[in-house]
Amino acid sequence: MNVRAFTADESSGLDSGIRGSYLGVIEKIPHLVELGVNAVELLPVFEFDEMELQRRPNPRDHLINTWGYSTINFFAPMSRYASNGGGPSNASREFKEMVKALHDAGIEVILDVVYNHTNEADDENPYITSFSGIDHKVISQFYNK
Repeated sequence: MNVRAFTADESSGLDSGIRGSYLGVIEKIPHLVELGVNAVELLPVFEFDEMELQRRPNPRDHLINTWGYSTINFFAPMSRYASNGGGPSNASREFKEMVKALHDAGIEVILDVVYNHTNEADDENPYITSFSGIDHKVISQFYNK
């Protein structure tokens, strides 16, 4: 489940300030319980580049990346999933509240974490913000095979 997509639409019935947020998921817990859900697997909830598909011209350049498999900062909750405009402090607090509320409702939380993907490219298409920025020579050997 993608945190944003789960409640982002107006049809979720949520206030616009919490649609698509960790708090939005909390508000929909009764719906999940009613469905008999006992676990949710969240697509990556750590900072990633939602605009990755728009970096280079391609047939998908109108899309926004909701999969989250190009992580920028492992273990930093996606700040744009926080309510009312986001922010890192709100994201951290609200993420914890969401997990606790899901657990309190008897729903396990499985985090989809992809350690073998980052948002970085190669020397011809650099986008260095994470591992490559730490040691580009070592990281680039994986791209040049």
